[in-house]
Amino acid sequence: MPVTQRIVIDADPSIKKMLSEISEEYDKTMKDIVCSLIENKYKEMYLKKQEEKSVRLLNLSLEDLKARLN
Repeated sequence: MPVTQRIVIDADPSIKKMLSEISEEYDKTMKDIVCSLIENKYKEMYLKKQEEKSVRLLNLSLEDLKARLN
C-alpha cells in the first residue's frame, strides 16, 4: 500500500474530515491532496534554503566589497 494511502487511512478522524472536505471542494482524491500538500511544503523548504544561501552569498559579497574599499 502506498505511503499516501496509509497516511490517509491512519489519519486522525478530524484530519480525515478536513481532507474529505478539501477533496470534495477541489474534486481531487485525498491522496492527491496529501501529495499536493507534501509537494508544496517541499517547495517552501527548498525556497527557504535557497533564500538563506542567497543571503549568505550576498553578505560575503558585501564583506568583500567593504574590504576592497578599505
